[in-house]
Amino acid sequence: MTTPPTHDDSPPPLETQKTVLFCPDCGHRSPITGDWDVTTTGNERLLVCTDCGSVIDRRSVRRSDAIETPEGLPT
Repeated sequence: MTTPPTHDDSPPPLETQKTVLFCPDCGHRSPITGDWDVTTTGNERLLVCTDCGSVIDRRSVRRSDAIETPEGLPT
């Protein structure tokens, strides 16, 4: 007799959700729209760890892209 596999429909814990970013240097974690510092320099938008200052995400910015900070204010 075999046991049928179980399925858990509950959402994953915050620390394992896809929308959570992790700082590889200090382990800080926060949602994408969380407490990361957002900086735009030249043609790049940077998400910077508020705990250690490491760059967590670097994206190229096109002039037509609207960049907003987590607070919803344009940069």
